[in-house]
Amino acid sequence: MDARGMIRDYDPAQHRDQVKSCVVELQEFERGLEPSLPKGKDMADAYLTFLLDRCSKAAGRVLVAEVDRSVVGFVAVFARVAPEEPDEDQTPYAYISDLVVLPRYRRRGIGRALLEHAEALVGRSGARILRVGVLAKNEPAAKLYRAAGFSDYQLHLVKRLR
Repeated sequence: MDARGMIRDYDPAQHRDQVKSCVVELQEFERGLEPSLPKGKDMADAYLTFLLDRCSKAAGRVLVAEVDRSVVGFVAVFARVAPEEPDEDQTPYAYISDLVVLPRYRRRGIGRALLEHAEALVGRSGARILRVGVLAKNEPAAKLYRAAGFSDYQLHLVKRLR
């Protein structure tokens, strides 16, 4: 990031409303890809509470990207996730649950910077595997993750029943 921007830890007293706006932005973008998802404004408060709770249980953190003292994006990463299913690799892993950059700040390297900070954070925690989930239709996000060294691992298919 440039001299006017920085990545730092989420501070609920200072960042909550701005991060909530980012959650709404991400959800509305994803609703454009998958219309069955709930509206951002309807789920943002509950989702942010859920996200912070998961962070506390999985040694996770939320990092914010600021430009001119305004939050323009964030990443949420869980540093220690235990595999839950007996048929999967039993190695604990880290997981990026959310990464969003507001539209007018995209394509400036902010998403990449958030990803690099998240990776460094989980690397310091001892994690050796970092996973991320992305909607199949979200090609820009998948491109960012692949460019950062992620590879396809698992594909979930959905069939809507009537």
